[in-house]
Amino acid sequence: MRIVLAPAPTGSGHNMRALALARELRRQLPEVELTVLLGSLQSTFGPLFGEAGVSVVDVAGDLVDHATRSNLTRELDWQTYIKGYLAPAFVNGERVLGYLSYYQDLKPDLVVSDYNISASMAATLSGTPHALVTERYDFTLFQIDDRTLESGGFRVNREDLRRGRNSLHSVFKWIVDTAEVVLTDKPYVPELDDGTAVARALVEGNAVFTGPMIREVPERQDGSVVRASLGLGPGPIMVGSVGGTTMFRENKQQVIEDYIRTHQRLKQDHPDLQLVLLGREQVEAPDDVVVLTYLPDWMPLLQEADVLLSAPGWITVTEVAALRVPTVFVLSSLGEYHEVEASERLGRLGFPSLVAPPVDELVDVVGPLIGNRATEPTPAQLAVAPEGPGTAKAAGLLAVAALTARARSEYQAPVGEAEGNQR
Repeated sequence: MRIVLAPAPTGSGHNMRALALARELRRQLPEVELTVLLGSLQSTFGPLFGEAGVSVVDVAGDLVDHATRSNLTRELDWQTYIKGYLAPAFVNGERVLGYLSYYQDLKPDLVVSDYNISASMAATLSGTPHALVTERYDFTLFQIDDRTLESGGFRVNREDLRRGRNSLHSVFKWIVDTAEVVLTDKPYVPELDDGTAVARALVEGNAVFTGPMIREVPERQDGSVVRASLGLGPGPIMVGSVGGTTMFRENKQQVIEDYIRTHQRLKQDHPDLQLVLLGREQVEAPDDVVVLTYLPDWMPLLQEADVLLSAPGWITVTEVAALRVPTVFVLSSLGEYHEVEASERLGRLGFPSLVAPPVDELVDVVGPLIGNRATEPTPAQLAVAPEGPGTAKAAGLLAVAALTARARSEYQAPVGEAEGNQR
């Protein structure tokens, strides 16, 4: 049996979730042939997939990293947003053709798309069985209104975006309707999700909330060893992380500065407080700040941390909820429109979720968490990760979908063709 994984090439979270599912599929189905069509952060994730026994196909060629540049302008109309950003990044005709060619060569029993819209479209067009893994209940634009976009500093052509929303919703609904199964790690919130494609699929039974689709949570390591490996002493630790995709580079730079200033202020009460800054690239910081561009396995660090400050990227949300790490989610600006819905959802679930907070507010929210890590999960953490990781459940559902699709294909094929398709 052959399964092809196709994570979206925007942000590291899609790659990380696909990697977690690949590792669990390998455990549940030792003989399965796994291939990943990798479109971003290839130098980091290529070796990780290889170590997991997954064949890697680099479908991008050049290194892709959406965290180190601006991706939008302040004008939101058909030309700048749909043609200039969404079509190249998500609904991409050239990529659809590329994925079609890979499916024809690989002949997968199941394609697992992690919010990779072009890969899902190629599967649907070709009749290839596919599953959708998604933290989005619909296209992002469908769940954010013009007024919010304008509050984020955008100049909105409302008619163009109306047309865009309708079209994108139709594409997403088509993908959801044709999927063997839809898996989501985002808990349903009626005020945000009513009317979306995934909400309807949940009601109809074709979508499942699995909880976090994350790597195995490691046994707690010797804290002194973890700290020494990162050059940290025995004092309290604050981790600051920026998002894997940024709409405007200046927002990323501003939130990094705010993390550093918050650390400096908190050190007045906690002189031994240490900041680990995960900046996605080299950034200038005071000597008492540990700067890392990226940490592929940050779980041991988080297990040592008093608090994490993070953009509301959903794979991060699921990991920290399962790990029960105290986290303050910081949306740098409403201009980072792709995370506005997640930010609002987190607030409704009970997480500290701030939008462009002044440093004084950050200090007030973060300060009480230093040295006071809770021993029991919060209601908000339980809403996202009711049973801890849900990776085994998700992989099991994908395995069933692949086996069912394969059996259906063999039943429908002529006898000679079915015999020739045995792998």
